Amino acid sequence: MANGDFGLSNEAAIIKSGIREIFTPHIPVDEISHFFGREDEATRLVSVINSPGQHILLYGDRGVGKTSLAKTTCKVILQRLQRGLFFEKRCDSGDSFSSIFEEALEASGVDLSFKEEVHTHNDGGGAGLNAGIVKASVSSKRETKTTSAPNFKPESPSWVANQLKGLSGIMLIDEADAIALDSDKKKIAELIKLLSDNNSNFKIIVVGIATTGEELTAGHPSVERCLKEVSLQRMCDDDLKKLILNGMHRLSLIPDNDVVDKIVDISAGFPHFTHLISLKCGEAAIINKNKHVTVDVLKSALNEAVKDSEGALQRMLESTLRALNTPQEYKLLLLTASYCNTPEFRSAELRDKLMSKFGVEVDSKALSRRLTKLTQGEKTTILHKPARGCFQFTDPRMPSFLKMALNSDDNEL
Repeated sequence: MANGDFGLSNEAAIIKSGIREIFTPHIPVDEISHFFGREDEATRLVSVINSPGQHILLYGDRGVGKTSLAKTTCKVILQRLQRGLFFEKRCDSGDSFSSIFEEALEASGVDLSFKEEVHTHNDGGGAGLNAGIVKASVSSKRETKTTSAPNFKPESPSWVANQLKGLSGIMLIDEADAIALDSDKKKIAELIKLLSDNNSNFKIIVVGIATTGEELTAGHPSVERCLKEVSLQRMCDDDLKKLILNGMHRLSLIPDNDVVDKIVDISAGFPHFTHLISLKCGEAAIINKNKHVTVDVLKSALNEAVKDSEGALQRMLESTLRALNTPQEYKLLLLTASYCNTPEFRSAELRDKLMSKFGVEVDSKALSRRLTKLTQGEKTTILHKPARGCFQFTDPRMPSFLKMALNSDDNEL
């Protein structure tokens, strides 16, 4: 209960600053004015989506900014180049091909609801309105009500393509990796091909976590011609710096150079962590009414960033350390591993890094045993072995989290 008012005065200052509209670690950026970095990638996507017959498949690691890039690109196109419709569908494991396109189908004029139809029958002296009704000898009039579905085939890619091909706009299918059935992913690929064959102005952007584009199309063989695959890599250091400095400038805050460099280092190419740490640094400076973001501010900000980090990362680290007899030794090992510059590392590389960075010498066999121990367990482990003698973090974001969680009071700061 900060200042006896549950922190309300601090919250008021933070809200007034607008910082949470500039640094947004928990939601995708969808405002062009708040989008920093990735300009080259955005330019490429704009070019592709405006090319006749071309659609986009955007994939990469979690946290690299795929959704922010896709949404910002759509806004650029629809606000400045077109005046079409925009649909966004965030998929989950319960979605099917038909559920994904419900909103777009309704916009095209398809009524997806069940209808109650009333039929009036003239019996006796008049001809029956419905064929197959046996005529009665006495003239009478009666009504029957039947409930039936409209004549539509939402599970058919060709039928859906015929309904949507006349629309002008963009549909963003986000988190496509969550779609459970490969058959539904293949149908999306078939639909894209059919829209391309019809030279439709209705374009589709598929976004998802994957290491290859085939994972999101279930290996559909004939979609490559019309579906441009874009693998979104981690952001470069210069773009991360631009994100920090532009955001801080909009808030009239001045970060020390060492602070900027440290945020970039911890982020390791993931803009999510850049947004998160910058947000916590900015909030601390605003609360203290200090325009300068110093190293001391960064120290406290890292602690707050850890508390605000994704629960899955926190739980994985905590459960790993609880299962170990000497957690402090493993903390140092994991922190050192987070500074390896390649996705995969060997025990010899880690041994050298322990010595050069922390001045700690470890027996090579003992180090290999400890690393192997971190790959063993019934649940998802913090490390895994992609190949013999190689180690890799199971979640590629874990090194950044480790640098925050285990390094917030590091002497380097």
